[in-house]
Amino acid sequence: MTGATTATEQSDIRAKRGEPLVVLEGVNKHYGDLHVLKDINLTINRGEVVVILGPSGSGKSTLCRTINRLETIENGTIQIDGKELPAEGAGLAKLRADVGMVFQSFNLFAHKTILDNVTLGPIKVRKKSKGDAESRAMELLKRVGVDHQAKKFPAQLSGGQQQRVAIARSLAMEPKVMLFDEPTSALDPEMINESSTSWRSWPRKA
Repeated sequence: MTGATTATEQSDIRAKRGEPLVVLEGVNKHYGDLHVLKDINLTINRGEVVVILGPSGSGKSTLCRTINRLETIENGTIQIDGKELPAEGAGLAKLRADVGMVFQSFNLFAHKTILDNVTLGPIKVRKKSKGDAESRAMELLKRVGVDHQAKKFPAQLSGGQQQRVAIARSLAMEPKVMLFDEPTSALDPEMINESSTSWRSWPRKA
């Protein structure tokens, strides 16, 4: 199975565009006395791109992390594709497979090659064959301009290159939702445009 979608799947994707995919209602989060997220109500539809702007410390990263339960909330609800976020267990693991996230710190596995970093999730979680996973990974690495670095380790790449690998790794899981926590901060302007085009235009099954 490859990353390409069939005509029927593409038709289903278009039909679902505009439907609510991520819904937050009355979400609150505290760090001690600091009220970071206050009564957040937000609906993001399928196919929609939303940018959250604000100064450092305003809660942007915390909001992203609550959407896949990397951060817990005190009250309120968060739904992904019509289902409320599970607190823990197999349900949470499945959710995280459908919600990709590119972290500020990249979080690549230092002991694995770039290719292994991108193929690990599809092989272990999506149960793809090694051949299909590697083919898909090389497509994505080429789209973000680092396919020639596939056999290297993260420490051998620059910060911007590692960031591009992190974007490719998240896209390789074919998630329903992509969360980006300042994913282009280490990229030059040309690569920011190319990377943004890559993840927005790539065929997705959700």
